[in-house]
Amino acid sequence: MAGKMRAAQAAQQSVTRFGATQLAWLIISAVGMLPLAVLAALALVVLIIIILLSGSQMTSYSPDPSSTLGPGAGGSVLIELAGGDGDGAFDEESLRDRDLVAPIKAAAGKCDLLTPVIIAAQIEYASDFDADKEGPQGRKGLSQLTPDVFDRFGEDDDDSGEASALDPEDSIHAHARYFCHLAEETQRLLDAKKVVGDHLTLTLMAWEQGLEAVERQGGMPVIVLDSYPFRVRGLFARYTVDGLTTPDDSPSPSPSASARATPQDGGDGPGDDAGGGASLVSRAAFDAMFPARNPFYTYAGLTDAMAKFPAFAGTGDERTRKRELAAFLANIDHESGGLAHVEEIDRNAWGNYCDGGQPYGCPAGRSAYHGRGPIQLSWNSNYKAAGDALGLDLLNNPDLVKTDPSVAWQTALWFWMTQRGAGTMTPHAAMTGGGGFGESIRSINGGLECGGGNPAQVGARVEAYRRFTAALGVDPGDGSTLTC
Repeated sequence: MAGKMRAAQAAQQSVTRFGATQLAWLIISAVGMLPLAVLAALALVVLIIIILLSGSQMTSYSPDPSSTLGPGAGGSVLIELAGGDGDGAFDEESLRDRDLVAPIKAAAGKCDLLTPVIIAAQIEYASDFDADKEGPQGRKGLSQLTPDVFDRFGEDDDDSGEASALDPEDSIHAHARYFCHLAEETQRLLDAKKVVGDHLTLTLMAWEQGLEAVERQGGMPVIVLDSYPFRVRGLFARYTVDGLTTPDDSPSPSPSASARATPQDGGDGPGDDAGGGASLVSRAAFDAMFPARNPFYTYAGLTDAMAKFPAFAGTGDERTRKRELAAFLANIDHESGGLAHVEEIDRNAWGNYCDGGQPYGCPAGRSAYHGRGPIQLSWNSNYKAAGDALGLDLLNNPDLVKTDPSVAWQTALWFWMTQRGAGTMTPHAAMTGGGGFGESIRSINGGLECGGGNPAQVGARVEAYRRFTAALGVDPGDGSTLTC
């Protein structure tokens, strides 16, 4: 019995006391755990700092109606980390099928919220760019729209004779129309203060769940990083390259494009591909170039118009393309007072632009053909010629140039690409064929400004041209070609 007790006591001591070997292993284990403990402590410190910097709304949106961003500080941080708003410059090289570049860029011009980056990211998420994919609920094609959505928003955009969800171009444009419809509706919910969240997140949320679900949930009061909007945002970086970041004498809008249209003038007319200029200036750069512009002059309207004139800022090497874009922006900046004026400000001159000798006359009234739009299109002959080229009845409805941003930009590009005005070449030919910026002035308003007619106005245009070339990162060219 005594022997058993001694054995049990020895066993208990062996359990409750460390031998030298056990103590050594304990010390080694503790030292090994030290780096992990340090890392955990550092992570905790970083988390505390982020919370302090972001406020207590790290994963919630600010309901403050005065907030212009929608999300609170923390929400903005997370949105940027998740990919931003997709408004960076579109990386065309990122698409495996380069034939999709033009329709994606053209479709993105249908509303201001939509960008090529957003479309590309959504398509990758939906179909991984498989145009033949057929999914659940009858979904088909690149964008995987349901049949009822495609029936409502799909059109025969490639002029094949029928609208088909399996046709890439038809699918992309239907995608854009549906997105812009959702963007309009979610903006109404935001304006009515029925939902909280940023505009893009709510639109993407409506894309996945429907508008009723967005309203029912009150938007996205708490950011859910594993949700569709943030999964799509996570793809933005694949389709984005670094965009541009940038920025008088305000003249009375002259009868620009005042030289009457000459039907025999050639040039590059409307086309179906995205204009080259859209890849040269981002939405952010455009906003910086025209910080006080009239809201009528939208970036979406500009890019939509560019898509109809693919040779604009798409001809020649990159330096030539940037110079042409800068020349166009400089001239329309001058004509519209920095895109401040939609109509000619001298109302007393409105009755001066009806050429009664034309067989079609002035059916909208003698004062209806005054300057409108970025280039201040004027004269009944110009409205007639521009409308015929663009497939619009501008002769009878000239106000389209002041009510539709895309039409306004289209008329400016129509004149730029096809009309010689008072000059010997179109502004497009002047900038791509070596004539220089001075010849673009001559074509637009040379009858009043060139040859010493108004050197101050010429000088103002040249100064604007230098400013825009600097913003686009290109030299203005031979100084002797800048004036007229």
